[in-house]
Amino acid sequence: MNHKYGFHVNRTGNDVLDAIKRIRPRVIKTLDHDVGFWTLVRSMLPDVFLVGRVAVPGSVQARFEQDPVGTGRSFAANILSLEANRTIVQGRRLFDAWESFNEAVPGHASPDTKRAYDDFQVAFAAPIKQAGFEPVAMNFGTGNMLGDDFLAHFQGTLETYTYLGFHEYDWPDMWRLHEENIREKHQGGMWLALRYRRIMNEVRKVYGNRHKVIITECGMTQGVLGGQDVGPWHSPTVPQNVLDYLASKNISPEVTKERYWKSLMWYNDELMKDGYVTGALLFVVGAVHPWESFEHLGDTVSRLEAFQVDDGDSPEPDKVLAEKLVAAAAEAQVIQFNPNAALQKRIFADGLVPNSPEFEIVFDDVRYVAQRAEHLKTGKVRVYYVPKGDWARVGYVQR
Repeated sequence: MNHKYGFHVNRTGNDVLDAIKRIRPRVIKTLDHDVGFWTLVRSMLPDVFLVGRVAVPGSVQARFEQDPVGTGRSFAANILSLEANRTIVQGRRLFDAWESFNEAVPGHASPDTKRAYDDFQVAFAAPIKQAGFEPVAMNFGTGNMLGDDFLAHFQGTLETYTYLGFHEYDWPDMWRLHEENIREKHQGGMWLALRYRRIMNEVRKVYGNRHKVIITECGMTQGVLGGQDVGPWHSPTVPQNVLDYLASKNISPEVTKERYWKSLMWYNDELMKDGYVTGALLFVVGAVHPWESFEHLGDTVSRLEAFQVDDGDSPEPDKVLAEKLVAAAAEAQVIQFNPNAALQKRIFADGLVPNSPEFEIVFDDVRYVAQRAEHLKTGKVRVYYVPKGDWARVGYVQR
């Protein structure tokens, strides 16, 4: 598939089923656990990764602070009691995964609150996994948390879960804050849309490829700029000073269908760069009140259908064979790319590719770390070197 978009479904119905038939998304999340509807979907798409969420009022979610473990176990028990979790379709469970709480902890919460939520998520995961489902963690509100938060306060969650959920929104373009931050503050962007990457860059330094990411909600909301939590099809509700701010940057607050589609295409281009992202769920496909201004049925689904190229009919290798191939390839790997290493950072910056492992030589009592590199188009060969430990002094010799 040439895109990673799936659906966030708030209700079932024939129009939602039609959209699923047309797009055949690989990941779907739903708040409506209608067994008959999802049995039809599972029969039609046997390999869809179906995620469920049970909506819980914020006041109830907040109780986790008093008893994180008890609340986690109780919430899991409530989910597992659903009829949907006793349903088998063609030998496979109806649902694959269940989310923990939704947007339960803001980024400015105290360390104690974050650690309590970590305990809650670990307690929630245990019975969910024991029953044969995948738990999906985090799902914080857009713009909340950083990699340091994940590593410092959610260690139990990171060691327990495979799937991490993220919510990503901006307005009136999904790239607005990302590009503005790069252009004006030179901080690399990724503060609203693409924040998952900023976080996962840090998490993956510690945990490698352990985790998979699902963008469990994505799209547009004026809430990111102080307006109401309304979607792309709502007239502006942001304060006048925000409208003045956008005008000063020649940004119109009007979101047309074409403009929104361009945002989705930009975001998809970025998602496709990260293999650990399994899907990004458009909020919402099948809206209920008060989320009508977020509806993707109609124009967006039609554009997505016209855009997509589905390679889902291509036979996949046997899973056991695939695992053996990956393991054998790892053993045979000679060079491990590490773009953050001093030598490779310089090599890639110069437009070359390393073609030897790092090696060491001693000259005039100085130990050097070196690596051979080659330009793939010109064949130019360089040997990059640096005095060991003095990583800022990278140089090279050229053949």
